Amino acid sequence: MFTATPIPFPTLTLKPGENYFSIDGKPGFIFSRNIAGYEQDHYNTFLDWMKTGGSKLARIQLDSLGMGYTSSGGVDENWAAQWDRVFDKAEADGIYILPVFSGWFDWNSGTGYSTWKSNPLNAANGGPVKSPAELFQKDSATQILWLQWMQTLVKRWQSRRNIPAWEIFSEVNLASGGTESTGISFVNLAASMIRASDPAHRPVTASLADDGRWPNFYRATEIDSINIHPYPIDSRLDRFVVAGVRQFLTAYKKPVLIGESDLVDPSKNPDADKALIGVRHAIWAGLVSGAMNGRGLYWVDSFAIYFQNLGYSFLQKFADADLPASRFVQGVDFSGFKPLASIPSSAVWGAAVGNETMVIGWYRDATSEPPDWNLKPKISKQTVILTVPGTAANWQIDFYNTKTGVDIVSSTMVTRTSDKITITLPEFKDDIAFKMYIQK
Repeated sequence: MFTATPIPFPTLTLKPGENYFSIDGKPGFIFSRNIAGYEQDHYNTFLDWMKTGGSKLARIQLDSLGMGYTSSGGVDENWAAQWDRVFDKAEADGIYILPVFSGWFDWNSGTGYSTWKSNPLNAANGGPVKSPAELFQKDSATQILWLQWMQTLVKRWQSRRNIPAWEIFSEVNLASGGTESTGISFVNLAASMIRASDPAHRPVTASLADDGRWPNFYRATEIDSINIHPYPIDSRLDRFVVAGVRQFLTAYKKPVLIGESDLVDPSKNPDADKALIGVRHAIWAGLVSGAMNGRGLYWVDSFAIYFQNLGYSFLQKFADADLPASRFVQGVDFSGFKPLASIPSSAVWGAAVGNETMVIGWYRDATSEPPDWNLKPKISKQTVILTVPGTAANWQIDFYNTKTGVDIVSSTMVTRTSDKITITLPEFKDDIAFKMYIQK
């Protein structure tokens, strides 16, 4: 059992009607990571990186250390004890945990990343299940068995203060034999069982692979947040995140969690130095997208540990990539923040969010695109026209160095014209961020 003295950390909740987690009662922004490994030391390392980096929420797929059940459906106690140690370590480091009970690959009988052949419940391994499709058959013995297993874990961990939410299933639409209607029924039943077993009534989520299928899933399921997994095939992750988050917010009227995301499979392009620019851009883009969290990367957060040609040396390149953005947003009250319409001039691209009294924005060199993310020596004489709510006429803008997140490079005053504010950006290389406040 990990015995380090826990450090204090605030309560993380999701209030009805809010698009952001509340940190000790005040809506704020949080950075998350997906951490995984096949031994305890991997989790200790990744949690240490989070502690010194900018992320405070670890999304953990519990099947990373095995699927967690015996061939008869009971909780594998050795497996659960391993997670107890990981959760203890996270709590001591002030890290929140989003447990994901299962993933599509455990219940997919295809090839590739499928792990159905090693599933303890598979009849071929002495279990009672002949097909993954049984998980989605209403009131089937398989479904009842799995839901009871999940409920046992919720009861086991419901007293942990560093679990702010639960994720039922990752990418349910990729499991074999499920349909949109049976997937909705399965998730709704699981959500109701979690709420019945969790006195804290933490929010519940579930995720789909972002491939365009099951358009009614997030509308019909009784989950508290959308859970998106953007993996753009062209690696333009920052653009994909901003567009996708805003589309989901408009379509489903629920907060949007970036469950996992990344550029491309790093085993195909392991140039970390080039990819780091794209990762940084995606982190800042998440901050101004309207999503409740940022980063949420998959391969470069930890899963590259499974590739022999990558490992720690590759992953460490990205270990603190979110630190400047997390410093920039520290203490910002996100109450009522919504995505804002903006029209940037041709040499820049980015986004902004805000309310009637404050706006934060981020814009970058519009030509810096994958696979090389080349940067111009300088960007100058560029403007952004924002549509800002409210009637406040005069605003102060502080422009920040995105490499530190805390250094103000210049400030200026602007005045509203109708509902528009035109911002002239200072000269910069790569990207620039700003905070804009009303002047009373």
